[in-house]
Formats: sequence, C-alpha cells, structure tokens
Amino acid sequence: MLKENWPEPLVRDIARRRAIFVIGSGVSRHALGIDKITRPPVWKRFLNDAAKRFPRGPETEHIYEAIESGELLHACEWLKNRYDEDWTAYLRSRFTDPRYAPGKLHELIALLDTRVVFSLNFDDIYENKSREINEASQFTKNYSDADVCEFLRNDARYVVKVHGNLASPATLIFTQEDYARARIKHSLFYSAFDAALMTHTFLFIGCGYGDPDVNLLLENQAFSAEPNSINPHYFLTSDNISEDMKRSLRKNRNLKTLCYDKIDDNHSGLVSAIENLYNRVTDARSELLESNNW
Repeated sequence: MLKENWPEPLVRDIARRRAIFVIGSGVSRHALGIDKITRPPVWKRFLNDAAKRFPRGPETEHIYEAIESGELLHACEWLKNRYDEDWTAYLRSRFTDPRYAPGKLHELIALLDTRVVFSLNFDDIYENKSREINEASQFTKNYSDADVCEFLRNDARYVVKVHGNLASPATLIFTQEDYARARIKHSLFYSAFDAALMTHTFLFIGCGYGDPDVNLLLENQAFSAEPNSINPHYFLTSDNISEDMKRSLRKNRNLKTLCYDKIDDNHSGLVSAIENLYNRVTDARSELLESNNW
C-alpha cells in the first residue's frame, strides 16, 4: 500500500485523462511465464545473468564492477559487444520465449485508461493486456516511427515504446551510444515527449531514476520554470530513498516521490497501491459524470 494518500491533483488528472503513465521493468516483473515460475528480469538482474556467460577474471572484471556500481549502460554496451550476433537471440530468450502472461498490475494500469502509456520495456506484455481490456482504438508506436507524435493530438489510445521493442532489434536503445544516436536521429520524438511533459502529469511506475534521456527532459523543464510554478510529476517507488534524494528529485527534475510498502519480494504492495489508485480514480470519474464537468 501507499505510505500516504494519493495526491488529489494526480487523481484528478488521471480521472480527466490528462496523465501519462511511464512503466518500467518493475511492472513487467509482475508477469509470469508459461512455467508459472519465470518472471521478466529487472534491468540489473538481466545484466548480471548476461555476464555469467563470461567468467569473472581480469578481462571481464570491469563489466562486473560496472554492474555493481550502477554503471549499467556501459556494462550493457560491453556485454552486447561480447555477445555479438547472438545478442538478439539472448534478448528474446529472456523477454519473449518464456511466453509471459500479464499480472494483476498490468490489468489495473490498463483499467485506469490514461489514453497514453510510455513503456520503457522491450516486451509487449502490457500492450497485450491493454488491447484485451480496451479492445479497439489502441496503437503501439516506437520512438523511431515517423508518425509517433500523433499521440499528442489524436483521441485514440497509445502505447509508446520509448526504447523500442524486440520486433525490431536494430532499433532497441540499450547502450550509451544508442541513447546518443536516438536523441539526434529521432529528435522529433523527444520534442513530443517534452511537449507531453508540459501538458500532462506523468506517473512513473516500476522505473528507476537513471534513464539519461528521461532525466535530461525532466531537468530541462524543471530549470526552465520558476521553482514551484508548475505542478510536479510523480515517481512511485518502494526504495528507502533518503529525504535528501527526495528533495533533489523534486528540485532538479520536478519529481515528487511517492513511496509504497513492497510487502514482499514480488512487490505485492505495488498492486495494492495501484488498486487503491484505481478506486480513487473510478470515484472521481463518477463525480465528473454526475456533474457533467469534464
């Protein structure tokens, strides 16, 4: 459960579909493979597992040290180079082959029906569940699509793949080099992302706070406005973040931190927190319907 009440401005913006969810590997983690055991790996676990192909020694020590110290982009780049042409097959073995079924969390996020969801994940677990619940009028767009910006003004539902997807492995954003190239080559998408940050409230679910492109956009916007002149975006986490870090995220990225009790290693507390949010939003939408104040 959330350790505090859901902020009223966030509930209101979701109810009016003026919010965008950003979902990361912590959301995918709630899916289960066909064996009812395997779960999609979170980012650091994925890299640790990938590194096991290369025994720890003088030639690979820097990779293990990079993972341990949080230099995940560099570690990923070095692992990708070592895997060479087998990299795509390895990715699919971890994110596609287990045939993951969506969990309760995916269902709740889809039922919240925010119209636009940004996914940092390569898998299509959320898209499949959302399409099942919302049926027609859902489109999946990659950051690299020429028409990706249509999510800003169209009235359909969109899942925007911020880092690409496994259907097009060549466009996946994995490494420092990938991020730099995408910023230049696909600047139209980043302009649309920046515009959405101005017009919508963002809620980050199952994400870390180390994505370089997302951080750059948040920081640019945070320092373009006077302090406290615009409402914050929201970062949902179970981590025991220090008060200093919370203040830094609010000051430098205009992110307000919301903490939930994870309860167990599978973060069932996140499901409870989002279920409570769903109930709050449902009540708010009922009130809007009665008042006709859309």
